[in-house]
Amino acid sequence: MYWQGMSTLTKIGIGLGAVVALGLIGLASLVGYSVATWPGQYPDTPRPQLASTDDPETIARGAYIVDALAHCTICHTPEEEFLFKDVRGMVPKGGHEWQMGPMGTVYSANLTPAGIGEMSDADLARVIRTGINADHHPAPLMVAVGPMADEDLIAVMSYLRSLEPVDNDVPDSTFTAMGKTLMPLAMPGFIQPRDIAPPAFVKEGGISIERGRYIAHGPAFCFACHSEMQISPELAVKEPYFAGAAAPDPDPKDSTMELRAPNLTTHETGWLHGVTEDAFVTRLKAGRAVEHSPMPWENYALMTEDDMRSVYRYLASVPPVDQVTGPGYRKAGWTPTD
Repeated sequence: MYWQGMSTLTKIGIGLGAVVALGLIGLASLVGYSVATWPGQYPDTPRPQLASTDDPETIARGAYIVDALAHCTICHTPEEEFLFKDVRGMVPKGGHEWQMGPMGTVYSANLTPAGIGEMSDADLARVIRTGINADHHPAPLMVAVGPMADEDLIAVMSYLRSLEPVDNDVPDSTFTAMGKTLMPLAMPGFIQPRDIAPPAFVKEGGISIERGRYIAHGPAFCFACHSEMQISPELAVKEPYFAGAAAPDPDPKDSTMELRAPNLTTHETGWLHGVTEDAFVTRLKAGRAVEHSPMPWENYALMTEDDMRSVYRYLASVPPVDQVTGPGYRKAGWTPTD
């Protein structure tokens, strides 16, 4: 009788209130569950049974991979110490900071023996290859590491073990309740094990399409930035590869500008169209032209000329893709009609 005596508007108001209340309860439950289960544990992620070595040749190859191909220093060095500098021998002591707004802050790890000294080789190999730490928790943003063959992973570990320990008080990465709730929903691939099989090893030395493919899909990870990346439900790079990033990113220091990784195919809309092998090598050696480009120019400039030419020949062999990506650095909101 009480309900029947109410006006229609009153009934609608009570109904909406109940829906809102249930929604808030559900949201609170979701946030509570996300915070309680953060950041997840993955003890079943396999540890590669690989061992570092003190072999000088292996260590030297590891230094080349860290400094040039895999560009580890761009993320594992404080930003103010990295930009516009010669990165040869730059110590990956960690502390690079990524502000993720209301979601939290991520800091890169110290990769010298002061930071990884207590990790076993199997644990170190696992975090590099899969993004899962020794404590079975995910290492945020480890998605930037390209897949390496066992031989190169051993070389990287051997080089890192050979470094002088550098004490650097790197803060722990922190995530807010919002970050702990949204990342598993919207960006699960950033905090889950990477399931990437190691590629077949193609040794350096000489020029070949096969070596170029190994570099571009492996340690240098070119295809990840120069292709469309599917963020959810898991990180995956969509074909066609090398057709350019799906969308531009804002310049972190200038909101009026944006950057977009270009189409690298030989199609007339692609950056490689009409570019000779010598011109490609010259551009890589020239280094950074845009201050805040995410491209690790300082690292790639250290690639051997054979490796640069191998990458060119591989990219030239990739099927052309018709996709206009526009200038790599342009005014925010640029369109093909500009």
